[in-house]
Amino acid sequence: MSLAFESSSAGTLPDHATLECGVCWWVYDPEHGDEIRNIASGTPFNDLPQDWRCPSCDAAKSKFMSLTAGAAPRRTGAQDMGVRLQSLSAAYEAAEANIVGLPVHNDRLRIEMVGFRPHAEGYVGVVVSPWSMNLTFLPADPDAALPGAIGASRQHVFPSGGYSFIIGRMEGVGTVETCSLFSPMDEFDDPEVARASAEAAMEGLFASPEPEPEPEKPDVGRRFLFTMNGQKR
Repeated sequence: MSLAFESSSAGTLPDHATLECGVCWWVYDPEHGDEIRNIASGTPFNDLPQDWRCPSCDAAKSKFMSLTAGAAPRRTGAQDMGVRLQSLSAAYEAAEANIVGLPVHNDRLRIEMVGFRPHAEGYVGVVVSPWSMNLTFLPADPDAALPGAIGASRQHVFPSGGYSFIIGRMEGVGTVETCSLFSPMDEFDDPEVARASAEAAMEGLFASPEPEPEPEKPDVGRRFLFTMNGQKR
């Protein structure tokens, strides 16, 4: 079992120890430090300021767990797309329970995972819900380190071009990156229309842009050449 870190036992941790946030699974590795909070590489967890907090979810130091030898391995490794989508769908269903009846909730629609496919060490598709439609990227590893701070944007490149995604985490899902297509969903009154829109978005995402048409060549005929020759005299 991972050992919960308590400030009273800080001295028992070796300087090289890595620790994991018990709330969001972000890992503090002394070798890398914490760029977000300006902690230099090589700083042991013991030497972090007492007011230091998790850069991912703002949890206190006491929420961190040791990942040193003898501790159980943390949840890592790629998961297949079906497992990742089940987790994502469950998280959206849990969120929906809190907003049913609110103006933002369009009760004519349903939660759907549309068009997901492998892409760049993860999976990309569209999540349709009664309150939003988001292009969504899921790393295959739910515990993958965040490529930036929560709320920051990251560029993903597809055949149709580059798009900005917002980095976040969802309970029970892990890292999730989203690019909003519609929010709220007031303009949709049919779940089939919403799904068709999501499918069209995915088709467009992976469509290569049309090549630029070649400029028309000027008409260089005999008369034009004679004219030019006449001008030279």
